[in-house]
Amino acid sequence: MSTPINPAPKTDQQNEARHSWSVRVAVVSGIPIRLHFTFLLLLAFIAISGYGGTGLVQAGFLIAVFFCVVLHELGHSLVAQRLGYGVRDIVLYPIGGVASIEETPRARHELLIAVAGPLVNVVIVGLLATYMQFFTGETAIERISGLIRGGGIASAGTHYLTMLLYSNIMLVVFNMIPAFPMDGGRVLRAALALKIGRVRATQIAAGIGQVVAVLLALTGFGVWGNPQNYFLVIIALFVYFAAGQERAAEQSRDVMSDAPISDAMMREYHTLAHGDTLKHAADVLLLGSQQDFPVVAGGDIVGMLSRSQLLRGLAREGDSAYVASFMDREVVFATPGEPLQDYLLSSHALRRAPVLIRETPESAVVGMVTLENAMEFLTLRQIARLRDDKDNGDFNGTRSDSGEKLV
Repeated sequence: MSTPINPAPKTDQQNEARHSWSVRVAVVSGIPIRLHFTFLLLLAFIAISGYGGTGLVQAGFLIAVFFCVVLHELGHSLVAQRLGYGVRDIVLYPIGGVASIEETPRARHELLIAVAGPLVNVVIVGLLATYMQFFTGETAIERISGLIRGGGIASAGTHYLTMLLYSNIMLVVFNMIPAFPMDGGRVLRAALALKIGRVRATQIAAGIGQVVAVLLALTGFGVWGNPQNYFLVIIALFVYFAAGQERAAEQSRDVMSDAPISDAMMREYHTLAHGDTLKHAADVLLLGSQQDFPVVAGGDIVGMLSRSQLLRGLAREGDSAYVASFMDREVVFATPGEPLQDYLLSSHALRRAPVLIRETPESAVVGMVTLENAMEFLTLRQIARLRDDKDNGDFNGTRSDSGEKLV
């Protein structure tokens, strides 16, 4: 199960908007636990397809397995909270669970967080094995051996606890594969980061993860002479793309690690008045490349009008409608010295709206940062860094210092 990092927290309203395709079913230690609609569809399909036979039993078993997955993700989450990190939520998908941590942990902390999940499954295995030993007359090894000889979980019949035991063993084995973004890959990345730095460690762990993903996909297609398993192909796709995204995100974090948001802001921009029509806004839009406009009323900024909001307003009500009817009233402000990565790598800010820069909450706005000019700034910064690395003999364009102190 993966544990993505999200550097800045979101409001409750933004969290609900992000999870419009999921249902919150519980809250543990302040952490919302959600079921994605695809998981609910899977449960319904299993139950209906076998109704009157084993469908309901299979759906019940799936719920039990995913309860173990929830405990696994809570293992990650509660340890993260204990170490001082915020946890946004846990979401259950058909292929597993995802716990979202709001900050980037230090390497040693990431190691502890990553190991905590599989350890929960080890405890579950121990409890189930103990119960079997004392109450069923068979050891866990005997049960598992019989299950495997019988052809796997599908033929286990009424051996419900045996199937659950087997599933938790597989959760431990699968998650501890040293392939990013699995827990084993995060353990590998954390261990490497203590020696060679987080960026290079992420590149290595993500590369291994993508190689493992390719092998999983080939296995799923049965190229080794084994039975085809398209569920493995789905997992392989998830692992491959998640590893690539994490590598790209880590490279971006490294490029902007010491950049204040003021370095990426533009100082010259147009504003719109609260009472302006959409026709006037469209005329201003055509004057240049600016696509997001602060909306002013009485000298104060009261909203933001984006190009998409403007076009939607023109389509719905025509050019005589007012800017105020379609602007976004939630404005994001920052001070010049705040880290750029806190805004660029979080969906509550630049991915949602421009950020306005002001020295203090009472002072006037001195600049604006949009996603477009921030990405241009980062591109130029990356080019400059690559040039410096080449001049210094580092042709990989990466840094080897970890930034971690072993205390």
